[in-house]
Amino acid sequence: MNSLWPIVIGGILPAMFWGITAIFQKQSATAATGSAIYLIVFGAACTLAGLIVALIWRPAPWTAEGIGFAATAGACFALGTGLISFALFAYGVPVSKLAPIWSCNVLVTLAISAVFLGEASEVNLMQLAAGTLLILSGALLVSSA
Repeated sequence: MNSLWPIVIGGILPAMFWGITAIFQKQSATAATGSAIYLIVFGAACTLAGLIVALIWRPAPWTAEGIGFAATAGACFALGTGLISFALFAYGVPVSKLAPIWSCNVLVTLAISAVFLGEASEVNLMQLAAGTLLILSGALLVSSA
């Protein structure tokens, strides 16, 4: 039972929250909120959440390296989120067409973690190949409709 908790906490719950996030991002774009304002408010909400978490959980010590990695992750996330917001706002594209394409982010994560973090030995290559084909097929199928 203990091995299930990391999957729930680090996988299932974030997937649910990110799915809900996409719906509110679409609603924000529909309410004529441009990408810049969206990112500012989104960032403020993330900052507030970080402050609350720092009060509840015991914060880890800060290191320049860790802060640099966090800033890079935040910049990449902001760029991706900003582009999604722009596409939703400027082009009125349905979120249901974009969301399957976002699932391809796991392929980027897998490739980087396998090559640069040396985690390739922890992945079943046959399952990875099958999962990759399913992810790409689903993204192509839904986005081309």
